[in-house]
Amino acid sequence: SKTLNTARRRYLQLNSALECLKTATGLNFGQIALARLETWITAPETEGVEWGHVKSCLFVRLTTKDGLYGWGEAFVLPYREKAVAEIIHALGRSASKLKSISPWAFRDLAKHAAACHQSLEFSAASSALEMALWDILGKLLNAPLCDLLGGNYNRAIPIYGNIWSTTQWDVASLETRATDLVAQGYRAIKIHPMLNHTAQDAANCVNQVRAAIGGDIALLVDLDSQNNADAAIQIAQAIEPAHPYWFEEPIDGSDIRALAQIRKDQTLRVVTGEKNCGLAHFRAVLAAGAADILNPDIAAVGGILDLLDIAELADQQGVQISPHCWNSMTVAAAAMLHVCASIPNAELAEIYPEYIPYGEKFALQAVHLEGGYAHLSYKPGIGVDLNVSALHDLCEHHQSTCLGLAEATC
Repeated sequence: SKTLNTARRRYLQLNSALECLKTATGLNFGQIALARLETWITAPETEGVEWGHVKSCLFVRLTTKDGLYGWGEAFVLPYREKAVAEIIHALGRSASKLKSISPWAFRDLAKHAAACHQSLEFSAASSALEMALWDILGKLLNAPLCDLLGGNYNRAIPIYGNIWSTTQWDVASLETRATDLVAQGYRAIKIHPMLNHTAQDAANCVNQVRAAIGGDIALLVDLDSQNNADAAIQIAQAIEPAHPYWFEEPIDGSDIRALAQIRKDQTLRVVTGEKNCGLAHFRAVLAAGAADILNPDIAAVGGILDLLDIAELADQQGVQISPHCWNSMTVAAAAMLHVCASIPNAELAEIYPEYIPYGEKFALQAVHLEGGYAHLSYKPGIGVDLNVSALHDLCEHHQSTCLGLAEATC
C-alpha cells in the first residue's frame, strides 16, 4: 500500500542517517574516553501520592575524561534494583576498555556479554548505558537524539495516560480518575480492569469507564498478563461494545502461541512486548502473527538500536510500535519520545501522570505535554538534565565506578 511504501522509504532514510552518523560525522569515537560511571536508585514514594505509588527508579550517568556526561535510565522492579546496578557497573567497566566508545560498539559488547542468555535485568542495564552514550553523542554533535536518528523534533507525538494504582481498584475511583485525566487534556486513557477483579467485574468496569469518558476518548485496556487464554478471549468479547482502542497483555508475552490464538479468536488489537527483550523474541511474535502492536520498554528492551530494529521488523508486517515506559517520566520517557519522533510506525507513547510531579523534583525537562501530545525541545542529546543534589536527597543507593585510565587515579 501507499502508506507501507512511505514507511519503507522512511526506514531507508533512518538507516541511511544511522550509517552516515557512524561513518561520516568526522567524530572519532576512539578519542572519547569514559572516566566515571555513577548510578542512583531512588527510594519508592508512597506518601502524598493520591494514586499509584512511585516505584524506585535507577539512573545512570556516564562522564567522559573531558567532563561531558550522558544520562540513562534502567527499568527496574522491586528487589532487583541493586542487581541491575551491579550489571551496569560491570558492563561499564568492560565498555570503557573498548577502542571505540559508540552505541554500536557497545551493543556488540553487550550482545557478546549476554551470551544468548539475555534476561530482562541484563537488557535493562544495557538499555541504560546505551541511552547514556546516545546522550553524550548528541551533546558532542549539538543535536537532539531524534535528529541523530533521522527524525523530526517538531513532530507532535500522541500520548496516553496510564491509570495504574496499587491502592484504588473500585470502578467509581477509576471513573473519577479517567475523567480527571480527560479534563487535563489526555485524549487516550489506559485502565487495568483485572486488578483484584473477576472477569465479569472487569467487563463491567470497562463499560462503565467508557460511559464516563464518552466515545471520543481512546480507551486502552490492559489485562496484565492473565493465566488463561480462554478467559482473556471471553473478556475481549464482553468489552467489544465499549470499543477499546487496544487489548494489552491478555496473556504473558512469552506464550506466543496463546497470543496468536487470542488475536485470531477476537477482534480487538493485541498489544504485547513490555516484559520481553531480544530481537529473537520479537521476530517470533511477528512470525506467529501474534500482535497488532508491540510495546517493548524503552529502558528494558536492550537499547535504542534494538528498539529501532524491532520497529523496522514490525513495520514490514504492518505492526505498530507503542513503547512501554514504566519509568520516571524523565530520562527514559524523553528517550522514548525521541524514538517515536523518528520511526514511521509509532503509536501512542506511554505517560504515567503520577510520576510527572515526582520527576519535577530532580529533573529539568525537555518535553512539553499539551492537548494529548508530547512536544520535544531542540536540546542536544536526550535533552533531560538531572539535579544531582536533589537526586541524592531521594536516593537510597548511590554507586560510583572509575573507568579506563581514570582507574589509577580514583
